[in-house]
Amino acid sequence: MDLTELIVNQPYTLWLVLGFLFLILGMLVGEPVVASLGIAALITAMAALTVTSLPTQVVLWGILSIALAIVLRGMVPKQAKDLSPSTAAIVSETIPKGGVGLVSYDGALWKARCQISDVTISPGETVEVVGRQGLTLLVLPTFFPESDSEEYSNY
Repeated sequence: MDLTELIVNQPYTLWLVLGFLFLILGMLVGEPVVASLGIAALITAMAALTVTSLPTQVVLWGILSIALAIVLRGMVPKQAKDLSPSTAAIVSETIPKGGVGLVSYDGALWKARCQISDVTISPGETVEVVGRQGLTLLVLPTFFPESDSEEYSNY
């Protein structure tokens, strides 16, 4: 018995194979639409035991695929705006001019360097995280001391 005879005589085997292939592909890709194609094919395989018309099976598979894709797409969580990471950090260890200090950011201590190389940031001050180089955060002070701001105003 070759493959074409198997498909003609027992079409549910085609739907089973397609169903498992789509489910495996859906797990690899991580896309619920691909998984819905696999689930629809498995349901169609069960229906193929009683419905012998191949065009009817294909229509059933198409309707189930679309319906399951819509349902599964709605179950994928969307990223909430209030869950985005904070950009504020608190200095735990002094960040010297041109050097590296420590900041508390999202509940962990990170090495941090100020992007303005001639500014010292004291412990307890709040800084803005503007980037990252490897495991070192790049920060900017949220406000400048009076003496530093007079220096910069002369330029």
